[in-house]
Amino acid sequence: MEVGAGDSESVPAQPAESIYDSQDLWSDEDDALLVASSDAHACEEILAKASKAADHADSIKEPDSKHNDRPQQRSRDSEQAAQVKRLPWSERNPLHKFRPGYLWVSDLTRQHWCEQMMLYTFTVPTIPVESPVMTAGSSLHLARELAVHSVVQVKVTSNEDIWATKVTNLFMTIQGFLNGIKVAREIPIFGAPFDKDVFIVGLIDELRFDPDSYTIDLLELKTRSVRSCPKIAQQNQNKLQVMLYKKLFDDLVKGRVSKETVAKHLRLDLEKPFGEDVTSHLDSKFLTAKNLNELLDFVFIRIQSLTCISQLIIEYVLQDTSESLSQNPVEYDDDELKATFEHFLKFWQGQRDVVGVEIEDSWKCQRCDFTDVCEWRERKAKEHSEKNTAKLKKTNACVGSK
Repeated sequence: MEVGAGDSESVPAQPAESIYDSQDLWSDEDDALLVASSDAHACEEILAKASKAADHADSIKEPDSKHNDRPQQRSRDSEQAAQVKRLPWSERNPLHKFRPGYLWVSDLTRQHWCEQMMLYTFTVPTIPVESPVMTAGSSLHLARELAVHSVVQVKVTSNEDIWATKVTNLFMTIQGFLNGIKVAREIPIFGAPFDKDVFIVGLIDELRFDPDSYTIDLLELKTRSVRSCPKIAQQNQNKLQVMLYKKLFDDLVKGRVSKETVAKHLRLDLEKPFGEDVTSHLDSKFLTAKNLNELLDFVFIRIQSLTCISQLIIEYVLQDTSESLSQNPVEYDDDELKATFEHFLKFWQGQRDVVGVEIEDSWKCQRCDFTDVCEWRERKAKEHSEKNTAKLKKTNACVGSK
């Protein structure tokens, strides 16, 4: 790929803008990357075609020569897997039933809070209403973002265009750090952590670069409506979020994410030319890439010039005054993150049933919109009642024997 004037000396020193696709499919919360996602029938058609293509590809594979002489040794697991494969694409597992084959970091953090509650958001019809607290938090995030760069909209005509905007914003962060910029905000990241073949997409609030020590710190902003830090349960949820961000970013720096992985999980055509608007914007940034194949090559090489994230920080800010209440450092634990991630994936891959909160965390139900219909809550209440009844019977029996 020719980069033209893309050398660091030729690129403007200030990453002055961040590009958004014109359909506003951006945030970590609601970024439905499929352009057709606003049309349910069109989205289902795309998924069905992808499933049919995958099935056909599997059908023409040659059998493993090591097992050609033992075709009768098919395990029950293999037969069950074949049965699952024959199901419609949208019914195979939650990953494809509720998501387009990949997850957002916010999916996992909501799962950490209450998996049952998260499932109900997909299965129980509701009308989303943004509370004043959510509006205030969004406004504060936007104000911080606009403090370091402006926002430019571009017209997108394909899924490849949408991902070009993301990758370009990642590039502008990388290039800015290499040119001495110290702060970047709203940085898109992605990858398939721990080699689990599940793609994750995220959006980092803020990265702080120290050009003298060549270190990068990650800061996640959390707004509060009251002058206090949240309970331990919410702090642990936030801890999972920043550890996932670090894992995704560090994997990119270490070269552990390939463009083939991106194309596979997002069902993208690496060779498809970008639309006119996206191409024009890339040219203005001294990037002559005409497709994702070229753009990803260039960005992946550049990001490996950076270092892994050194420190994780969660900042709690009072909404009314924008006052910083505290900045809490988080110690990254790779083993803890891997264990949690693998446990969560078992739900998404259809390997286990949904799990709600335990009795000691039932206080979370006070903030849940699905309390009246929650089967998990009803089942746990029944179990608790049966235990108390059994305990009372045992106590009465002991008293009677005396």
